[in-house]
Amino acid sequence: MSSPTPSTPPAGATADVAVRWATAEDAAAVRVLDGRAFGFTWEDADAALLEGVIEPERFVVAEETGDHGLPAHDALVGAAGSCSFTMTAPGGARLPVPGVTWVAVALHQRRRGLLRRMLGELHTRLVAEGAPLAVLTASEATIYGRYGYGAATTERTARVDRRRARLTPAAEALAGPQVARHARPATARRHLADVHERWCAQTPGALTRTSGWWDQLLADTPGQRSGATELFALVHPDGYATYRLQDGRARTSELVSTTPSAHASLWRSLLALDLVDEITTGRGTPLDDALPHLLTDARAVETTAVADGVWVRLLDVPAALAARTYSCEVDVVLDVVDQPGGAGLPGVDASARVRLRGGPDGAECTRTDTPADVRLGVAALGATYLGGTRLAPLARAGLVEAERPELLARLGTALLGEREPQLGTGF
Repeated sequence: MSSPTPSTPPAGATADVAVRWATAEDAAAVRVLDGRAFGFTWEDADAALLEGVIEPERFVVAEETGDHGLPAHDALVGAAGSCSFTMTAPGGARLPVPGVTWVAVALHQRRRGLLRRMLGELHTRLVAEGAPLAVLTASEATIYGRYGYGAATTERTARVDRRRARLTPAAEALAGPQVARHARPATARRHLADVHERWCAQTPGALTRTSGWWDQLLADTPGQRSGATELFALVHPDGYATYRLQDGRARTSELVSTTPSAHASLWRSLLALDLVDEITTGRGTPLDDALPHLLTDARAVETTAVADGVWVRLLDVPAALAARTYSCEVDVVLDVVDQPGGAGLPGVDASARVRLRGGPDGAECTRTDTPADVRLGVAALGATYLGGTRLAPLARAGLVEAERPELLARLGTALLGEREPQLGTGF
């Protein structure tokens, strides 16, 4: 796809900043900008791994023009890009989904409309490519709602007191005779990738991983260790867990299982680690994780943080709604509003009045002129899309309106999934 021409700055924007599509030569400057924004330095070993996951041609950059007397890498004052993923929708459909990432604006250029310009360019291209929706993870929760994104998953971190944690007899029986064993992550890569793919197929919100993503995740560079040990792996025929050790603590990086038996077996092995007082889980732990119910003392699992996970922005409302299934039969007309009051992304407007007819076996969604039953913003619809955010609290917050409360309740039930959605892959 040819690179679009730079957009014309809107009224009030700085005239000395050009927005353009990036090239491979911009990669180093983008890393510098990203490090300043998020507070870290890209080491050479980690930067080299980015070549397998970052596509420079999918980045928009903002560059100061004129005689500013600065080196080229300091003239770059903004960036926003996307990574190509496949995501599982409720019901199992696999959708091509761009993951918006590496969004940064230099400190002295903020509050001037630059972020909106870059995201407008980026999302206009995503719409042209036919993406039904886009996803991102937000460093700050106040930014992306105004651009039509809604927080669609909730993730938690937990601390497990290993000295108190014992499996119940039922959990021991569930785990069965299969014991997870240690393996070097690099040599077990094919098994890890196979299990992860099977897990993605059954998990709403999950993103598949390319070979480049596995290269990065398993490289185990000093920068990835943060002072802890090398990465260890426990493998089971239907699951795996990766973790590091530090100061009497095991920090899990991932625990991926495709069966309840594998989940119980992996936790049995983690709880058997020697010289470990506690186990901490990463943010990927879902709210409906079975761990507390596997233990004789559920209080041995302490939730230490709860945060939003992936954010969803619908770009093609009919296509996105037709791509998923619904937990019960529903027939409803939705009035989806994008960019209320002129806010949002320039060049992108997903507003649509559609009739959604769906159920457990599939759905169809078509545009209509019929009066709407439910009115909501595109961000609210994005929040509910994966089945992890309930519709009713959004209605109580004034984000959803309905003529008939009983129809709103039915739509809310239909949108729920059989299990909590999970992202699984940070980007």
